[in-house]
Amino acid sequence: MNRWVIAACFCAAAAVAAAPAMAGKGDLKRSVPRSAPLLKGKTLDLRFADFAQGIWVRDLSNCPAPRIDRNDPGAAIAIYRGLLETPSRICQVYGAEKDKQFTQRAAINCLLNDGGEAIELVTVQPRGTNGLIVQEGERAPVHFRFCEAIQPVLQSAQSSDN
Repeated sequence: MNRWVIAACFCAAAAVAAAPAMAGKGDLKRSVPRSAPLLKGKTLDLRFADFAQGIWVRDLSNCPAPRIDRNDPGAAIAIYRGLLETPSRICQVYGAEKDKQFTQRAAINCLLNDGGEAIELVTVQPRGTNGLIVQEGERAPVHFRFCEAIQPVLQSAQSSDN
């Protein structure tokens, strides 16, 4: 009986040793394109274009804007680098078209006020010198007006020290 156990162990060891020679690492993986056809040949960034940076309001009588989360839904939007905040959610960019001057699409991951999450596509487009068109997914585009620039925290702290 010991001979059968030894023979079975020998066969198992031989099969394990031969496995790397028969199959290479990742052989079971399928070939997947590196990016969607829509994004093929485009360079992606993790932030919004410079033209979209700032606090934007639908009605200029709401400027200067109170905290964004205290505005009425759809009344204000804040965009700073890779963040977008509305009264109902805060979102982070995980892929945006880079170096766009007139229209930029960005994929965003949002944390909703009710604790849920959403993944969306948002398109931003400058309108004149002080306007911004924002389209969230398939919803109708909304026109916002520039209210104020967002000052970086470090810059604000340095200017208050002087």
